[in-house]
Amino acid sequence: MKKLMLLPAAAMLLGACATPATHAGTALFAQTQQPVMATNAPANRIGRACATNVLGILIQGDMSIEAAKRNGQITQVSSVDLDIKSYAIYSEVCTIVTGR
Repeated sequence: MKKLMLLPAAAMLLGACATPATHAGTALFAQTQQPVMATNAPANRIGRACATNVLGILIQGDMSIEAAKRNGQITQVSSVDLDIKSYAIYSEVCTIVTGR
């Protein structure tokens, strides 16, 4: 019976269920910021839009650039970055938009 219980536990740990890929690779624990796009346009506002992943079972949230623009009241985009926090069974990915 113990062996039966170890198999799902090992699969969860080795599979890194809620681990998003980063430019640096995939890891069980990660906290990175990644550039996506940048322009020469000036920026005085910041908007964030996030999505979360729990155990690779439940993913929810709107991390689109449009949602981040709306949240920051931005009409002209200056840059777009990703903020990734991953803790093995839980992760959060946020799109960060700067602009005016």
